[in-house]
Amino acid sequence: MNALLARLGAPGGGPAHGRLRTDLAGAAAAFVVAAVLANLVQEFTAFEWSLWATQAILALSLTLVWGQGGIFSLGQAAIYGIGGYTYGFWAINFADNTGETITAVVAAVVVGSIFAALLGYFMFYGNVTDVYVAIITLATSLVLFAFVNSTSGTAYRIGDAPFGGYNGMTRIPRLTWRLSGAESHVLTRTQFFLVCVAAGLLIAVIIRVISRRPFGRIAVALQHNELRTELLGYDVRWHKLALFTIGGSIAGLAGALFGAWGRFISPPVFSLAPAALVVIWVLVGGRTSVAGAFVGVLVVKGFSSWFGGASGDNEPIVLGLLLIVIVLALPGGIVPSLGHVRTWFRNRLAGSARQHAHQDAAAEDDAVDRGFAAESELHDTIEQPARRIAARDVTRRFGGLAAVDDVTLEFPPRGVSCLIGPNGAGKSTLLALLSGQLRATSGSVTLDDHDLTKWHPYRRARSGIGIKLQVASIYKALTARENLWLACYAKTRSIESARNRSAELLEWLGLSDDAERPAGTLSHGQQQWLEIGMVVAGNPGIVLLDEPTAGMTRDETERTASLVTELGEQASVIVVEHDMEFVRQLEAPITVLHMGAVFAQGTFEELSDDERIIDIYLGGSHADAASD
Repeated sequence: MNALLARLGAPGGGPAHGRLRTDLAGAAAAFVVAAVLANLVQEFTAFEWSLWATQAILALSLTLVWGQGGIFSLGQAAIYGIGGYTYGFWAINFADNTGETITAVVAAVVVGSIFAALLGYFMFYGNVTDVYVAIITLATSLVLFAFVNSTSGTAYRIGDAPFGGYNGMTRIPRLTWRLSGAESHVLTRTQFFLVCVAAGLLIAVIIRVISRRPFGRIAVALQHNELRTELLGYDVRWHKLALFTIGGSIAGLAGALFGAWGRFISPPVFSLAPAALVVIWVLVGGRTSVAGAFVGVLVVKGFSSWFGGASGDNEPIVLGLLLIVIVLALPGGIVPSLGHVRTWFRNRLAGSARQHAHQDAAAEDDAVDRGFAAESELHDTIEQPARRIAARDVTRRFGGLAAVDDVTLEFPPRGVSCLIGPNGAGKSTLLALLSGQLRATSGSVTLDDHDLTKWHPYRRARSGIGIKLQVASIYKALTARENLWLACYAKTRSIESARNRSAELLEWLGLSDDAERPAGTLSHGQQQWLEIGMVVAGNPGIVLLDEPTAGMTRDETERTASLVTELGEQASVIVVEHDMEFVRQLEAPITVLHMGAVFAQGTFEELSDDERIIDIYLGGSHADAASD
């Protein structure tokens, strides 16, 4: 058991079995409190709390989908409604024969999962952007609302269960269980409340465990930097789909419990108000916190009950004011804000608050001195079979403009190659075509004679193509260690190997002392090196570096030149750079691009004496002649 728990560890290396036991202990304590309170209040109060518990489960589905994966869905309430209707159809048709409705709950979970999977497939594999995901999920809810509203005729039924149209589905059986050969048992209102609480707490613990597993870490990475995640070799569409499907199963369960709670479900469950309420619950409690799902529902429902008035006419005003206060005063939500306050007090009492926001030049110089301290040790681990990448007659047009125009280049399987040229020459666009960020309008990209032209970036990354982007593309909100762990895990698919490899890379990059700092607080040069380390972590055979020394000091540039030369001994390294001193230090063959086409090729010495090269950089007469 301990071995299993240890495997649930966080990438950073903390003992996960302790965290899991803490989560389970906290859930058990919360359940005991709920059980005591349920037996102290009137049964009707427990009945009302049951609704709050089912809504907390619904909020948990959005916490997973949005809080963990960054997918802003306005369709969780719709899947909740689908779960409720599914429970009603199944229970009405089969409960009399089976003597239980547990299978109806299972059916609701399955149908919710399937619906979410189908909707998610068309969204994510259709490359729908985040804003349109919200629009599509909301539109889906409203379409379901209109459809179910129109099903009042007798023809709209499944077996003995009618849809009911705008009047809703009635006489839904309560939650009932039965052991084989025994009598059926209908849960009392108090028992039903405790079942809802137990289900919610169990789901919360599961989400916490998922967040510490590689799947959860990848989900968080998607939220912070989707492009970098794909360039590391993760299939972001599959991960989004899996996350959305799991969220659908949770929402379907909540819907089933809602149907069993009220014995009634109607079309307004698909309307705009429930869709917005789920978002409000999560925002108020804190969208990144599983505890926030419970707190958000309790606060919103509590305030609505106390100040909304007996008729509920004041509820929209109360909700609006509450949301404004939370957004302005506690933008992260109640639970995360309380966590920050607790951390602040703990640091104040301990007298050990760390100040990393500003580092002086001496500290940065020290980082430079430590940088790449273990080059020789890591050098042996990046060896790859020789790979040869080529662009053949590649053209990329944006409207009528050819950013890359009929370029044919083949790069050697070992060594460094440089691409230079003035701004707008097509250098970064060519790297994007090689890495898969852009698709060629015509022509092909090949790797060892295999056509990669239609491959997505994650497939190219898995085949051994790594890229460092022009602006450091890292996970700024995650620690340096977590950044490298994600890069290593993409290659090894082993928690322990990724942990060890990331530790080696931290030492190599001179970032061991800053391993637990958010990457966004590192100096500019350290961020550039961190991204290079993330590229190297995948042991690529092809390394694409887009302006790796941009913004670096002279010492940092010299260190980076040494690093690039080292990489060139084991891989094909293609460098785009404007710093001619850095290009000279690399002593590599150079290709000059101009207006999207290959303009000249040669050594640094050969090209530095070519007046045409000087003219295209300075805008002289030769450049005008070349463009005629």
